[in-house]
Amino acid sequence: MKNVFKKAAAFMTAAIVGITSLSFMAFADDSRQKLPENEAMAFVDSMGAGWNLGNGFDAANCTWLKNELDYESAWCGAKATKALIKTVKDAGFKTIRIPVSWHNHVDANFNISTKWMDRVKEVVDWSLNEGLYVILNTHHDIQKGTVYPSASEKDTSVKFLKKVWSQIAEKFRNYDNRLIFEALNEPRLSGTSYEWWYNTSNVPSEVKTALELINTYNQTTVDTVRAAGGNNKERYILVGGYATSINDTGTLSKYFEMPKDSAKNRLIADVHYYGIGAKSSLQVLDAVYKRFTSAGIPAVVTEYGLNENGYAYSDKTDTAVKRMGEFVSYARNRGISVIIWDNNYGGKGISDGHKFIDRASAKVITPEIVNTIVKSGTPALKTSSSSSSSAQTSTSSADYTVVTNTKGTLSVTAKVYSNKVRLSWEPYAGAQKYGIYWFKDGEYRPLSTNFTGTAVVITKMDPGTSYEFIVRPYVDGKWMKVYVRDLVKVTTLK
Repeated sequence: MKNVFKKAAAFMTAAIVGITSLSFMAFADDSRQKLPENEAMAFVDSMGAGWNLGNGFDAANCTWLKNELDYESAWCGAKATKALIKTVKDAGFKTIRIPVSWHNHVDANFNISTKWMDRVKEVVDWSLNEGLYVILNTHHDIQKGTVYPSASEKDTSVKFLKKVWSQIAEKFRNYDNRLIFEALNEPRLSGTSYEWWYNTSNVPSEVKTALELINTYNQTTVDTVRAAGGNNKERYILVGGYATSINDTGTLSKYFEMPKDSAKNRLIADVHYYGIGAKSSLQVLDAVYKRFTSAGIPAVVTEYGLNENGYAYSDKTDTAVKRMGEFVSYARNRGISVIIWDNNYGGKGISDGHKFIDRASAKVITPEIVNTIVKSGTPALKTSSSSSSSAQTSTSSADYTVVTNTKGTLSVTAKVYSNKVRLSWEPYAGAQKYGIYWFKDGEYRPLSTNFTGTAVVITKMDPGTSYEFIVRPYVDGKWMKVYVRDLVKVTTLK
């Protein structure tokens, strides 16, 4: 078998790289809960993993600005571009959340500025044209004079929500269901001691009022969107509780109620979670599963990060990969989709940023984390009845067998014949090239370390023989780590 890979046809250039051992990493929980199968659950399942265009259109109260369109870059330092949206898609994300604050862009009667609305629409259109699902919301509008859950602010809040959502819904009335509306972002008693937490065993009266009003505001939004006509009659709408919290003070509170809806099965439970502890993270996801997804109500974690202030991703990549992969995979296996928060702030040595894709350069800067989240966020419903934890699946015909490994760093498919194998894989975010290796006797044997495509044919193989291959991405001047789960194991046909 010494000449099995001789020249490997004209598809590769061989290089000698000495790699002699594999590393191991404990990875995501692979258990799957029983998931109801209805149209709404299937819709959220198809949303996959998502990314937030955070600190962009949601920048608020930037009183020093003269041009309202400069709000978009006021907090994050850069405006969205077509190249950025394409990077989001190419990285493997299926969904983009576009947070928008509206109150700095309305007149005294809450009429939205045409310039602001048109710019938001432009980025929405770019995203939909890339095939992404898009979530559009009202974000940092939670303040007195616009939306605030207190008795004295109720009338103003209802007026604001009716007026703003009627304009948004009218602007996008003919857009298909890939455009999703999110009623409120973190509605709460901002500026009080109850802003982020209250005692659930002794709920203060003003908090009880806030909890009731949040239900009212969600209902107002749903009714306003449905009344706008067009595809809004059936559009999916995200609704959440106090502060959009994932615990029993928020969307899991006994006071939270899903709105009444003229459309059937079109509401999605909305939660946020920033948490670094693996055990507590999984427990809150179990609570969401028990309350919502097990009952056929889909749920989305529309903001996720390892903690409130961010994490030194560049300094502790292995830890971030492990914990974020665990969280997203555990959520997905419970019918919950996850959208990571990105505020375009962070880097080596910085502990309070959530930056995965650089806005200005439109480049993925944490490829290991991004690829882990994307891979962990793959659909669950299609495999929810399966109890297998195998990394590979296979199908066969008379002439070839197809083997797919979706558990590794890359999703690799091998089309296996009697004397050749065609390897193909999904692009890895930021990869400049790939290495293709034959794994034998505990060692990587390089076939090529300078391959720039995403498919290769390996010829002159022995019939009825077992082989193991690995495809390895090269990103930002270094080879990505590979593990035993990356092995693509095949046996050529006899």
